[in-house]
Amino acid sequence: MEPVIVVEDLVKRYGRVVALKGLSFKVYRGEIYGLLGPNGAGKTTTIRAVAGALKPTRGRVLVLGMDSWRMDFEVRKHIGIVPELPSLYNELTVRDNLYYIARIRGLSRNKAGERINTVAETLALKEFLDRRYGKLSKGLKRRADIAAAIIHDPEILLLDEPTSGVDPLRASSIRELVKKLARTGKTIILSSHYIDEAMNLSSRVLLLYKGTRVVEGEPSYLARILGLGKEVRIYTAEPLSNEQAGKIRELIESSGYASKIRVDREVIVAVTRETVGFLEEVLPRIKELGVKVRDLEILPPSWEMVFKGYIQPLEEGGCGPCPLAGTGV
Repeated sequence: MEPVIVVEDLVKRYGRVVALKGLSFKVYRGEIYGLLGPNGAGKTTTIRAVAGALKPTRGRVLVLGMDSWRMDFEVRKHIGIVPELPSLYNELTVRDNLYYIARIRGLSRNKAGERINTVAETLALKEFLDRRYGKLSKGLKRRADIAAAIIHDPEILLLDEPTSGVDPLRASSIRELVKKLARTGKTIILSSHYIDEAMNLSSRVLLLYKGTRVVEGEPSYLARILGLGKEVRIYTAEPLSNEQAGKIRELIESSGYASKIRVDREVIVAVTRETVGFLEEVLPRIKELGVKVRDLEILPPSWEMVFKGYIQPLEEGGCGPCPLAGTGV
């Protein structure tokens, strides 16, 4: 399959600051490609480079085979951008904002009206079309921003922190919209510092740190090569005494199964790679201490753990975890 976007050895300097340090990756048609990293990782700079909004210091970006900087006018016909901050006119209604952008994008009056209705239906914005953009909630503003980005029906959508500052309920609805747009065949680059968002929405994720590519792959692959264990949660029927809690902690520590342990009044948490062995050998011994088990839950590795597994060693001056060997980093 031919890539829709190709980033080759991309370097961007702002004076003495190097925002991107030889970044390379490819994005294929119809996928959601996640750019994940903390603030200052280079995500927004990458988005702007793909959109043709900045000149690379070195390297290039190809969009549908076109150089995004040298052919920026042509490239932008195929791209919709949702910037990190609200970008429409506060004093205009949503309808007027969308009409204005549609006309700038080259749509006729009739076609602009049709697209406004279609997009408003897709994003559940119909009842808000005649409200001023500045009066909308943050969640509705983001929906309106997405509507503006897809008004000309682009093949590629660039989303820069689409749920930043939005409450959890509205953020969830925006993520569902992103999935819906992906199902229509659009190619999406999603920039986020929210681990769960990038990992759960994306088919592949590129982890960035200070302008450098750390690792790329499917979310499940990133967790697997780190060797992270599953989290076993044991819920007790009665509160544990201090003596029971101490003995349980000693028992789990001496078993050698768990890399992390937490014992609260009514829940025992252990992170283990050998879930079956833990349940067969350790759980019965916990019950022998007089603990009545109310419920049991086994959870996959949290994405917070995945993120820390890569970034924390770098923050501490290391070179990242050993599993990076063979990943192309």
